[in-house]
Amino acid sequence: MSTDLDFDSLMNGHIDTNNNENSSVSRNANEQSGQTHASSQNTRAEGVNQYLYESEKGLSLCAQLIANGDSNTPVARLLAEIKHTIEHDFLLLAKQDDNTTGAYTYAQLLLLEKKLNEIAAFPHLEKYYTVAVGGSFSAGKSRFLNSVLGCPSLLPTDTTPTTSIPTYLSLGEHNAISALNFYRKETVIDEEALKAICHAFNERFGVTFSHLLQLISVEREDFKYPNLVFLDTPGYSKADDIVNTQNNTDENIAREHLRSADYLIWLVDQQNGTVPQQDIEFLKSLELTQPVLVVISKADKKPESQIQQIINTAKQDLQRAEINFLDVIGYSAQLNKEFSSSKTVLTDLLQTVSKGKNGSVVSWQAAKIFNSYINFYESSRQILSLTNGTIKELIFAETISDKNKQHLDDINNKTKAQLNALATQKQVALKIQQQLQKQITQLCELLNVKTTMQPSSVALSSSNTTCSLGNDNVPQQSLVFEALVQGSIKQLSAIADITALQGRVIKLSAVGVHIKIDEKVQTDFDIIITRQKIKAQLGAAMIGDYFSEGLRVIVHIVNEKKASITVDIASA
Repeated sequence: MSTDLDFDSLMNGHIDTNNNENSSVSRNANEQSGQTHASSQNTRAEGVNQYLYESEKGLSLCAQLIANGDSNTPVARLLAEIKHTIEHDFLLLAKQDDNTTGAYTYAQLLLLEKKLNEIAAFPHLEKYYTVAVGGSFSAGKSRFLNSVLGCPSLLPTDTTPTTSIPTYLSLGEHNAISALNFYRKETVIDEEALKAICHAFNERFGVTFSHLLQLISVEREDFKYPNLVFLDTPGYSKADDIVNTQNNTDENIAREHLRSADYLIWLVDQQNGTVPQQDIEFLKSLELTQPVLVVISKADKKPESQIQQIINTAKQDLQRAEINFLDVIGYSAQLNKEFSSSKTVLTDLLQTVSKGKNGSVVSWQAAKIFNSYINFYESSRQILSLTNGTIKELIFAETISDKNKQHLDDINNKTKAQLNALATQKQVALKIQQQLQKQITQLCELLNVKTTMQPSSVALSSSNTTCSLGNDNVPQQSLVFEALVQGSIKQLSAIADITALQGRVIKLSAVGVHIKIDEKVQTDFDIIITRQKIKAQLGAAMIGDYFSEGLRVIVHIVNEKKASITVDIASA
């Protein structure tokens, strides 16, 4: 049987029959030279993967995996409408209006669109919290998951560094494996296909699927943790790509999915002796708020006393690096054994977090994204209104000459025109927001996915990681709170930009968190984040966990009664 796949023909949508004839000639030549190949009619040798052994089957698998999805289903049509709303309607507005947060907002909306496509393909994954397993290449992530879930052959454990497709593991009505490509096509595959595309296709045919497949879902009828979803991610480092990390596709894929997970278990091979500096830098780049559980893997390869020494060293290194970690334990997938004082750190964690979500937060995320965008209009209107008021006072001043009054009249008219333009742009943005919110609601109803506008603290932590294409004024890991403005803000007319003022917490009271702006101008107003607003966003979390006197914040004055406060979680 030929081992060559005609990928040029595959990408052009057909199979070159002439190439098949050439393959037959090649096969005959190989047989004459003593290389024995079984024909497609014969039974292949035991243990040989059919998609690697029989090139036609491998070609057929590739054709299925890169095909376009069905665009005529109700779900597909809704996704197409959402795509048009974001990539046409909003993009057109962002290009034409004066809102400087357009690029940032568009990047966030694209991430939301991608999330909605994932939910549409695998709605069951949205019902439960996700526990991600990360680590460098060959840290033993797949073998660890197989052991923890009690399924020795659930995931391929080949050591070839080509596992670049995030794989979600969960309870299902039936045992099933599905692959979702970037064209919204979901393909049901078998275990042999999973092993082939995850590991061997690259070595055999020089083909990788990381640019074609968005994720893989593995469902099992009998699942040890039915109220959790587990995520197996690509190793963020490859042996041949450590120097040029900016070109490391696996690193980017791993970072994106690990940031969106609710909890993280990080694996470190025991042979490292501690958590490598490269791992520490990667963990910092995730900017997580939930503490990570660090697992020293392959712990059976050293005496238990040495594993304990590695654990102690790792704890010290993590503390020095200011990594928020739950604990450091050892684990042997070979022995299915945890190495720790209690022997139950891992199982205790999984049992604690094994509970369903109170709903998907996609509608809340859409509202949050648009609120920040629309707040810009409000701030710009406030600045122009303050300017307009000052100009009017000058116009009626007796000391102003007629020539200067005419000049001020011209400025006043321009300011009015700008205010009218802002009002129009804001209305268009609100209309796009309402349209998108309606489409998301319809999609979730169609998929039977429950939504909530009051996310839990866990959901907040995983959803507040901002896009790297974002606003430089916004911390990469932040929480944004709505605050009350009490008093006159006229003094701010001397400040050109009131959308990113430096501020600090001056007091915690029974009312809430009191904030003062650090500007040279004298201010006579108070800014307060009420406890009610904080509770609505953080749930049962204590205010003291996020706020303290002197904490630096970013203040965005929206109007004379409202402000938006951004808190950098890393410094909280």
